[in-house]
Amino acid sequence: MPNELQTATMVELIKKVSQKKNQLGKTQFQKLVYFCQEKGIPLGYRYEIYHYGPYSFQLSDDMSSLDSLGVLDIGTDSSGFGFHIEAGRFASKYELQKKYLPALTEVVEKLGGNSPAQLEVKGTLHFVSKVLKNRGVASDKLVVSKVKELKPHIKEPFIQQCYMELKAAKLI
Repeated sequence: MPNELQTATMVELIKKVSQKKNQLGKTQFQKLVYFCQEKGIPLGYRYEIYHYGPYSFQLSDDMSSLDSLGVLDIGTDSSGFGFHIEAGRFASKYELQKKYLPALTEVVEKLGGNSPAQLEVKGTLHFVSKVLKNRGVASDKLVVSKVKELKPHIKEPFIQQCYMELKAAKLI
């Protein structure tokens, strides 16, 4: 079961992203929560590289719990592919502490309009960069190369473009 901060962050993220775009899916949501945590909101989720980049199984479980409780509304996409996430009928009971709003707002402003593919690559780039920095071997070229190895189905120019966008946004 998610704690108050985790729940309030998820609710606020959904509200802010819905102002930027029509739909928010699970892949996008996972990556946006990941970036919120990386920007300093102490959510405590453990991420690992999975099919579509950084993924938290605990966050996925928490999302399902909040959906069951009516805090989130997670439904299948009308096209039959994927999901859409909205604030549920009890979402208004949760408010994010003001000290965390700047970090969340920055993530939404810089990444909230990104497609699932962009967030998959940007999340993976960030995760790989962080791991390589911890090992003391992170270079732009090495980060892009490692992500290309992890995601051979994605063209290198797209990976490089996403990397440059992350750098320009000061998220990497």
